[in-house]
Amino acid sequence: MLLTAQDHVIDSYPVEASGWDSAQSFFVEKSELKWDELTGKHLTLSRSLCPGSMIFLRLLQPISPDRSLSVAYQAQHVGVTPDGQQRFRLSQIQPNSLSRD
Repeated sequence: MLLTAQDHVIDSYPVEASGWDSAQSFFVEKSELKWDELTGKHLTLSRSLCPGSMIFLRLLQPISPDRSLSVAYQAQHVGVTPDGQQRFRLSQIQPNSLSRD
C-alpha cells in the first residue's frame, strides 16, 4: 500500500513548555505539541526565544508514569502564526554519551 502526501499522520499532544525566553525571563506555558511524521515536532508559544534555545516539554496527559518527566528540546524559530504566536521546530537533545568520572 502506498501513502500519498495527504495521507501522512499529524498527532497533537497537550504539553507544558518551560525555559527562558528572549528577554531571559523564565516561563511556563501550556501549548500543543504537533508531531508530523514528515516535518517533525512543532510547537507554538506566545513568546519569542533566542535562536537555538533549549526548552523543556512535559506531557500533560501522560500515557505511562515515566512519560510525565520533562524532555529537553532545541527550538528553531520557523515563523509566526496568523494570530501572532511564535512557531518552532523542535529537535530532542540527546544526553552526552561520554561521561567523565
